[in-house]
Amino acid sequence: MSGKKKPRILVVGSMNMDLLAYGVPKIPEFGETVRCGTYDLVPGGKGSNQAFAAARLGADASIVGCIGDDEYGRTFVKELDSVGVDTRFLVFDRNERTGLALICVEKSGRYVCYVMLGANMKLDGQAVERALQAEKFDMVMMQLEMPEETVYATHALAVRFGIPVFLDAGPPMAVDFGRLKGLHILSPNEAETEALTGIRIDSDAGALAAAKELYGKAAPRYVILKMGSRGVFFYDGTIAKRMPAYGIEAIDSTAAGDTFNAALAVGLCRGEPIMQAIRAAQAAAAICVSRKGALPSIPTLLEVEVFLQKTPYPGHPL
Repeated sequence: MSGKKKPRILVVGSMNMDLLAYGVPKIPEFGETVRCGTYDLVPGGKGSNQAFAAARLGADASIVGCIGDDEYGRTFVKELDSVGVDTRFLVFDRNERTGLALICVEKSGRYVCYVMLGANMKLDGQAVERALQAEKFDMVMMQLEMPEETVYATHALAVRFGIPVFLDAGPPMAVDFGRLKGLHILSPNEAETEALTGIRIDSDAGALAAAKELYGKAAPRYVILKMGSRGVFFYDGTIAKRMPAYGIEAIDSTAAGDTFNAALAVGLCRGEPIMQAIRAAQAAAAICVSRKGALPSIPTLLEVEVFLQKTPYPGHPL
């Protein structure tokens, strides 16, 4: 991986300060107090995670996002600058606070998240257009933690500039795929897939049915369903294949999906075959779930390369 070209990736999306509660024994009922373990306060959010991960994994990454003119917003700039993410296109909103997410992590590593999007909801297409006019990019990555019209505007602008779009379809929300036709990659997780299709993907048959439905709606080049510990399900209109996950003990799955997406985007922009890029992305996500937090858990390109050399792939050889 390290010997190939350095891709330029633009991430358009959310930036939330994460308050993480660990050792959560259960999700409480209304009025119930549940005693947990430790906590952390660290930068996160799908857009920030993906830009940070893309930079750590070898890309020239830039981010378009909206943050408050507050302490949390300044923390984001410092953290992203520290790994070389281009933060020139960030927008500071003086009337809104930086987004905040409360993330409750079970001992198994699974989590639930409550998010207050704040300034993220002020992000508009003009900010995206400024970035696309200023630089040339190999891929645009976006998510759904921003205004719906900004999602559509980002896709339309990328199409106009001839740039492939990677949509991480989270968090779950209704999407007009008629306005997103021709995505390069559509990649929801289990909950997002069920929200978009009404189909549970706890079996390969369910995953195939959901992938076919999404493929028909959005006409992407690839549908890649993230299935947690069961791996990922790949569909391109002809080939359907589940690729099992590496057997890593999960400590915290926060940012694992974002790390997977960023690693996959970097690999594809380097010209790697899709299956090889997925395998490397799974390795990056496996390292991520073995650590706590969002940005602190994201591995470097060298860490992923060492992992791939030392860890047997659980599926069929590629």
